[in-house]
Amino acid sequence: MKNYKKSINILFLYPVVILMLFFSSCSVSSLGIRVLVPAEITINKEIIHIGIVNRSLPDNKRKIIDIVEGFISGESILADRFGSENCLKGLAEKLNNSPRFSAVIIQGENLRGTGTRMFPSPLSWRIVERLCNKYRVDALIALETFDSNIVLDKDIRMEKKTIKDKKTKTKKKVKVPQYIANLYIQVNSGWKIYDPSARSIVDANTYRDEKSWYTTGKTRRESLRNLPNKRDAINQAGYHSGIQYGMRISPTWINVNREYYVKGCPEFKMAERYVKSGNWEQAISIWKKLLHNTDIKIAGRAAYNLAFASEIRGNFQNALKWAKRSYAEFGNKKAHSYMRILNQRILDKEHLEEQLK
Repeated sequence: MKNYKKSINILFLYPVVILMLFFSSCSVSSLGIRVLVPAEITINKEIIHIGIVNRSLPDNKRKIIDIVEGFISGESILADRFGSENCLKGLAEKLNNSPRFSAVIIQGENLRGTGTRMFPSPLSWRIVERLCNKYRVDALIALETFDSNIVLDKDIRMEKKTIKDKKTKTKKKVKVPQYIANLYIQVNSGWKIYDPSARSIVDANTYRDEKSWYTTGKTRRESLRNLPNKRDAINQAGYHSGIQYGMRISPTWINVNREYYVKGCPEFKMAERYVKSGNWEQAISIWKKLLHNTDIKIAGRAAYNLAFASEIRGNFQNALKWAKRSYAEFGNKKAHSYMRILNQRILDKEHLEEQLK
């Protein structure tokens, strides 16, 4: 009997919980904003113009070995050459779209590496200075290694499918094969940044990136046909690897969403309309009045929204002050997690001031 009552209580509780989650989620709206995040490493602010060179290609002796290995393994001949070139393009695009650098890909210079994952000896400073002077750049980024591994997995599984019998016009369930193809690529790119003015290697980093494609088909041929060919896959993976390294060395714009309260009393809806029309002063005025509401839940939401408005306007310290008040004074739990975001934005701002002129 106790178990029966417990089951009834649970069955009654689930809809209530779902309704609570539904109404709580409807109490907020979101606004998309762009946020500038700092690079992982800080590079001298005097370095603005960057030259990018490909030093990952092997010498002629190693090139012959690569061709033989390509025939044996079934990989595209010289695929890594094109993949490394796309790696440079990805990095150049990322740097040129950042607020920190302008970049140019240097071509036609015979700079050879090992053709493997092993770094070659560093470039001499005489060569670095010559290239920087020739192409009028402040520093040199060299792709020193580039290597890719390709794995193609093929599988088959039986799935139940409902079909209609042409004779009897009845539906029945049958098992049909579904063919699966999974192309997996791992790209290893090794980079060095040469600063000729300080005669120092600013960064030496190996970046590993993984990319995969998953397709299905009614036949083996159909599942394979939906995959990119190996050379295109390596080009895509190489390009993405270059973009990822760009994020390591340069501040990057990212898109994030921020939530704010739009329900609790009619004034919140009015303030929402002001936010959507870009009239922040009126929205802030409404939220400040709601701070004195006798309902602490409404007051806490108003304080939270004031933190949100301060962040949008770039005043992170003021935003943190309002978030702390929303949590400590009015018990708004959402403000507690928002405080962590704002603390990170304050730290990021300090790093950005170190990285940007």
